[in-house]
Amino acid sequence: MLDNEKKSPFQPEMPVSPEKFEGREEIIEKNLPFIYQSLQGHPTHFFIKGKRGMGKTSLADYFKNMAEIKYKMLTVHVFNDGVHNMDSLIQQIVERLLNEINRETWAEKILKTFKKHVKSVEFFSTKIEFHPDDETMKFLKDNFPFFLEEIIDKINHEKEGLFIIIDDINGLSETPEFANWYKSFADTISTGIIELPLVMLLTTYPENAQKLYNFNPSFNRLFKHIEVKGLRYFEVEDFFNKIFRHMGMNVEKEAMDLMVRFSSGLPNMMQEIGDGVFWSNNDNTISKDDALKGIIRSGEEIGVKYLQTALDKSIRSENYLNIFRALGNDFKEHDLTVEYTFRKKDFANKLTDKENKAFSKFLSRAKELKIIEYAEGYKSGVYTFTNNLYPIYFLIQYLEYENNLNKVN
Repeated sequence: MLDNEKKSPFQPEMPVSPEKFEGREEIIEKNLPFIYQSLQGHPTHFFIKGKRGMGKTSLADYFKNMAEIKYKMLTVHVFNDGVHNMDSLIQQIVERLLNEINRETWAEKILKTFKKHVKSVEFFSTKIEFHPDDETMKFLKDNFPFFLEEIIDKINHEKEGLFIIIDDINGLSETPEFANWYKSFADTISTGIIELPLVMLLTTYPENAQKLYNFNPSFNRLFKHIEVKGLRYFEVEDFFNKIFRHMGMNVEKEAMDLMVRFSSGLPNMMQEIGDGVFWSNNDNTISKDDALKGIIRSGEEIGVKYLQTALDKSIRSENYLNIFRALGNDFKEHDLTVEYTFRKKDFANKLTDKENKAFSKFLSRAKELKIIEYAEGYKSGVYTFTNNLYPIYFLIQYLEYENNLNKVN
């Protein structure tokens, strides 16, 4: 079959669709009952935390899909990347709410309330833009619980409740404003003043969650915390087996071992590597050679999408790249159930004299770029990567480097 006649079953460019979601059964079983509980007028706040590539958005989307289909809730997913202030956040939530309502046959009775502040844009289907004046914005921000109460009251005969995702609150963690506002908002809807069938779900990185706690120590107690970590070996293996088997393809053991190890339990890596392997294969069997080619192919995609903004020119000298390759190769044999750490002296015999001399400056620059950091619980001089994407990427680069050397020889 020609490449242009194939269709990849993987989704590396987007959150995984709910029907292909795998590997978070324990989290889902533990937390779904709280969504049902919220329908009884007991608002629930979820906080999904995890490092980059752990599938926070896909997990949030899964809960949203269940809330919409199983529990008949009106659902809203706000992608909040780059937003640093409350006015912009409130505007996004309301605009997204109005657009979701606008899809329903009963929309008119609600939208007329906002007629003064909205305009419709015709683009394939009607999109609503919400432009409140300063007075309206202040009112919404100060009275957001009561605004949501009114919305829920108006949709009461059509929907069972309201489910809102604020995806990526990273920018909002830079000042105390959001932590303090959210604490006030949550307290208002938990005191019995109003009873809302409401679920709020937030996502962020662990370090930003810590910032919000530092701003307001009471912030943490509002939530049911969900920490997403790397998937286990058997879960990654099961993921690849299910997808390739569905495509009528068999995966050889050596190929599977490579794909699982290089995925490192990261959902986005699983999608990227699976996609790379799929396009590198020309028959119904995934061999070790197919897996290697696919992993190398995925390396370029991973670098462009996730890492190259961090890897500035100063870190791309040949000496530094060789150090990165050595770190990646060392990571290859690492036990994925524990954090990968390294020391400068661990590589003294693996590098040239020139590269060893460059190591100290390399460590300083990599720390500045937040590629590495001091490992918690160790004395100084012990480092770890800020995200497993980095060592995996460098390991893929090492494989490509070795592959090119073998071709030359």
